Parts: sequence; C-alpha cells; structure tokens
Amino acid sequence: MGSKVKAKTHKGLSKVIKVRKSGSIKFQPANKLHQTTNRSNASRRRRHQDSDLSGSDYKRLKSII
Repeated sequence: MGSKVKAKTHKGLSKVIKVRKSGSIKFQPANKLHQTTNRSNASRRRRHQDSDLSGSDYKRLKSII
C-alpha cells in the first residue's frame, strides 16, 4: 500500500508570517527598509506595526501554510 501524499509547508511563507492562537495571521508590511525619504511620515509609521492578513488572502494561502 502506498502512503498518503501530504502537502509540504511553504518555507518562505512560514518565515514571514506568525499564526496567533486565535488563528489570525500577522506579518510585517513590505517597503519599510530603504528608500523611504519620499514617503509620508504616516506611511512610514504604519509600517512599524504588524498587519493582519485579510480573509481573502487567507483563503488563497491556506493550502501552503
């Protein structure tokens, strides 16, 4: 008998997201490390905090998490 084929976790995605106890997912927004002089201060501050993954993105990515 053959064994059941299991999907592997996407290692690149697993390194940039964290799953909370409630099941929601947090991640760091992009575009925060360099070339920020032409951005507004509010835009730069928003990137200091973690963001939540939207429901539509979760549906798209749940097969590789």
